[in-house]
Amino acid sequence: MTTFSEHISIRADRSHVWDALADIGSIYRWNPGVVDSRLTTGGAVGLGSERRCELGGKNYLHETVTEWKQGKILTMRIIGTNLPIKTADIRFSLEQQERHTLVTVSPTYVLKFGLLGKLMDVAFVHSQYQKGMATLLKGLKQYIENEVGQKDKMALST
Repeated sequence: MTTFSEHISIRADRSHVWDALADIGSIYRWNPGVVDSRLTTGGAVGLGSERRCELGGKNYLHETVTEWKQGKILTMRIIGTNLPIKTADIRFSLEQQERHTLVTVSPTYVLKFGLLGKLMDVAFVHSQYQKGMATLLKGLKQYIENEVGQKDKMALST
């Protein structure tokens, strides 16, 4: 099992950041690694909700919410994929810090293929996964800060 954490500070209230994360079917709006995404379960979004993410080419993820602490923690579990991932949980945690929100993403994963998977992880998967999570956070930051900036401009003009 491999785990690591990446974090970023976003100039926005935690509620704005949570709103973007909690809209699980719309991750494509801010994650540059996701070409398209959609909610695959009905009803209110929360524990047990599922989404499908198209990653480009024929690559995909099917994920479910396994942890939902309103405004604070969201964990997604990959329950289906054609990538070499056996299991993966991706945990987002939010911490309000004055006018910023600290967002931490902490994936925990195991690759397929046993020993070969472990070697693949050491050779290149871990570093690529870490870069992907950093890019995801930068996309979230840009999306939210642009959205909040637009709302502020609209409020000033009215």
